[in-house]
Amino acid sequence: MNLHIDQQEFWLGIIVCSASMLAAAWFMFRHLRRYRLITDTPTALIRSAPQGYVEIIGHVVGGEGGLLEAPLSGRPCVWYRYRVDRQSSSRKNRWSSEHRGTSEQWFQVDDGTGVCLIDPAKAEIDAVQHRVWYGNTPNPNLNTTTHTHTGSFLTRPLTIAAGIPLGTRYRYIETLILEHEKVYALGTFQTVGGGRGVANIEQLQAQIIRDWKANYQDLLIRFGTPGAKLLSDTEWQNVRDAARIEAQKQRQASLDLPDMHTLSNPGLPGHPLLISTQDEEKLVKRFRFRATLCLIYLAAALWFCAELLTASIYS
Repeated sequence: MNLHIDQQEFWLGIIVCSASMLAAAWFMFRHLRRYRLITDTPTALIRSAPQGYVEIIGHVVGGEGGLLEAPLSGRPCVWYRYRVDRQSSSRKNRWSSEHRGTSEQWFQVDDGTGVCLIDPAKAEIDAVQHRVWYGNTPNPNLNTTTHTHTGSFLTRPLTIAAGIPLGTRYRYIETLILEHEKVYALGTFQTVGGGRGVANIEQLQAQIIRDWKANYQDLLIRFGTPGAKLLSDTEWQNVRDAARIEAQKQRQASLDLPDMHTLSNPGLPGHPLLISTQDEEKLVKRFRFRATLCLIYLAAALWFCAELLTASIYS
């Protein structure tokens, strides 16, 4: 490739190439990291999963609050992400976001050995149920006529409302996780209940007394002599005895709680919470393919940068 460039074009090209290489390298290592996490982390059974960063696979069941309703389509689901875009009146291929949202309600996954509650907050979610369609109102339920044709995973209804300019068309994007779908999840697994992490009697007693002392007037009414402004030593002993009885009740109630398993975001660099309704093998291939594309892009940017340097030398 023979290039004849001036200094301004040369430095602009170098800056663009450098930025492209940095972006390609960053995304390549990001996708490789996720590829290695998935392939190197064995699948654990919920019933016997170790505490920490684990991989579980199961089927979705609704959370304790029941199913959600998707804001745009109204479909029952356990998780949704949606966006409504408005088409520019001057440029048909430009869209601006009108509003968007993501659900944060926990849902459950059952792998046959147990049930795990999943917190979708701060998760990287890849769901098969992804839909894009178009209309002429901000609310898709207000459109009048809909023509729909469906692809493998993508539905694109086109709605035309009489009397509304085409320049005000809207695009609706919705991604869902449905009940009974198979889910792959990778995150921090924790088991609570069953007596785990329960404070001892003395710790609970001290906390109860601190809570009671926060409202000293109630403490006086409950344990003090009528009209007194301070508790006597005997009355303080009664407070301690009552707090110990309450601490024993609280501790026993905690010990009687059943085990509850949760999966959430670890909050650690390089250890994301991944949730996908894709098959694990397809998920591995996807991250490997993306990493390969980034490597090709990195090589192309490096080659172009070398050509710029060569052209600058011989200019």
